[in-house]
Formats: sequence, C-alpha cells, structure tokens
Amino acid sequence: MRTKTDNTEAHSLPDGLTYYPDNRPGIRREKRGHGFSYVAPDGTRIDRGPERQRLERMAVPPAYSRVWMSPLVDGHLMATGFDQRERKQYRYHPAWAGARSDTKYASLANFGHALPRIRRWIMRDLETEAGELQFGLAAVALLIDRLSLRAGNECYTRDNGSYGALTLQRRHLRFTKDGLRLLFKAKGGKMVRRAITDKTLMRALQKARDLPGASLLSWIDEHGTVQSIGSAALNSYLSDAADHAVTAKTFRTWAGTRAAFETAETGGASIKDIAQAAADALHNTPAIARSSYIHPKVIDLAGAEPLSLHPNRIAGLTASEARLLRFLEGG
Repeated sequence: MRTKTDNTEAHSLPDGLTYYPDNRPGIRREKRGHGFSYVAPDGTRIDRGPERQRLERMAVPPAYSRVWMSPLVDGHLMATGFDQRERKQYRYHPAWAGARSDTKYASLANFGHALPRIRRWIMRDLETEAGELQFGLAAVALLIDRLSLRAGNECYTRDNGSYGALTLQRRHLRFTKDGLRLLFKAKGGKMVRRAITDKTLMRALQKARDLPGASLLSWIDEHGTVQSIGSAALNSYLSDAADHAVTAKTFRTWAGTRAAFETAETGGASIKDIAQAAADALHNTPAIARSSYIHPKVIDLAGAEPLSLHPNRIAGLTASEARLLRFLEGG
C-alpha cells in the first residue's frame, strides 16, 4: 500500500472519523458452528452486547474469508475481506464513502495537470525493448489512455470470459488495411470493437504482439519466463508517473468526463445526451457513466448555454482537455 496515498487519505478525513486501515490490529471473524464468532485484537471473544450487534450490522457476506473488522466505531474503514474470487473487498463508514466520492472528482483537475507528465513518462518507456517490464507497463498505460479501456483482471477473464487492457490476448488484435482493430468481450458481456489508427499505439501493439505467449501485453523475466502484468504494478506505475495517486479508473473518469463535457459545452444538451456521450466513450451504460464517471459540474451543464472557454494551449493535452481543465478550475 503506497504511503503517499495513505497520507493523502489520512489528511482528508471528514470530521468525526478516525483513520484506521486494516494493517492495524482488528477484529477477526471466525467460523463457529452454523455462524461466526468475533475475536478482538487482545484475543477475547465478542459473543454478545452492543459491540457484537455493531459487527453484525456491517453485514459482511458469509462467503468472505480472512475478514478484518475495525475495533473503532468511528474508523473510516469498517471491514475488509476476500470474496470467492479472491478479490479484496472493502466496507467503508458511510461518511467516508461520501467523502471519497467528493474527493475523486475534486482531484480530477490535479490529474488533468499531471496528464502531460504521465504521457511523457509513457513515451519514454515505450523506447525500451519489448519484453521489458517498463515497456509492457507503458504499452498498457497508452492503451488505457488512448482507448479508455478498463484494466481488467484474470478473475473476470477466467470466470466470465471478459477482458480488459491487462488481459487482452494476441487473437483480439487484428490487422486491417487501415490499421489495427481490437475486438473482444468486455465486462458485462459487451463487445468492444475499436479501430486503432494512432501511429504510436499501433507501433507499441505490434512490438508487443511479437512476444511469445497468448497475452497481448506481457513481459519476460530474467529467467526467460513470460509474465503477466498485474493491476497493482500498473497503478503503481501510473502513480509514479503522476507523482500522486492515480489508477486506471482515474483515466476512465477523465475520459468519461471529457466526452460528456465535449457534448455539454456546445449548449442545450440534456442529461441523457451528456450521459450517453460518456457511455459511448467507456462502453458503459448511461446510468453507470453518470453515477461513476462524470464530474458533477459537467452534469450541471445540462440545458445550459454554450460555453466560451479559450485557455492557452497546454503541451500534452488536446484542445478539449485544456478547455475541460479550465472549466473544472472555475473557468
């Protein structure tokens, strides 16, 4: 867990909450008969009373394993556990969950400022040899930046046959007379068809495709073994490039907000129009795009007059990205 991220979260707590992550002593949930028992950090069992009721109200699913629960009533993190796919799940205090949502959008302008630096970082690492980890990370990051793809993970691929940037296979990349085309099933069973004409991305994918193995984007370790690229490594790479906490989802939030803004800034767009623009860019439903990937300030542009923003050109950002950044910072 990145210290930089922890410090940021600890200093952005809503009033009344205590920062208490799950690397500190917590309450364990253990299977006992047909139910569960709860064991405090000092080893005593919590079998009855208000504390037992508090733990049960968290409603952590019975199927979760390695459950950790906060001993603090006002802890920002209430519980963690691993689901049946071995994915770590988090249960936050309601006040913290709301604050995190606000913070995600409040920090989007910071991401916009960092984006030119991230893109320079990616371009530098694309000059390394195919097969090196830095090249693989840069190629995945470029794919997410240019095509707004989900990162994906091996659990979804194994269980649902769906793919993301990290799990794409060589067979998903096709050569056409106009360039390259990606064709694959994404989360939710939605088919993604993306034409690739960007020269930099084409070169990177062609280099990556020449590596051994079925995966499109991978790297080769010192023993000559082909290795996959995980989401933790990708998010660490992006955060290092930005010099603050960034994930693949941050790119998708930026992309969804940008697409929505490009529709809204011309004036007269409805909320439906704005949400649909983001959904088209992200291969999501309009409802999910609106709730998770569009900055509230852009949604507030529904029905408004056309905007007139003329920011100075920013190297590393498109013209619409520069206008979006100006808008997010108050015009």
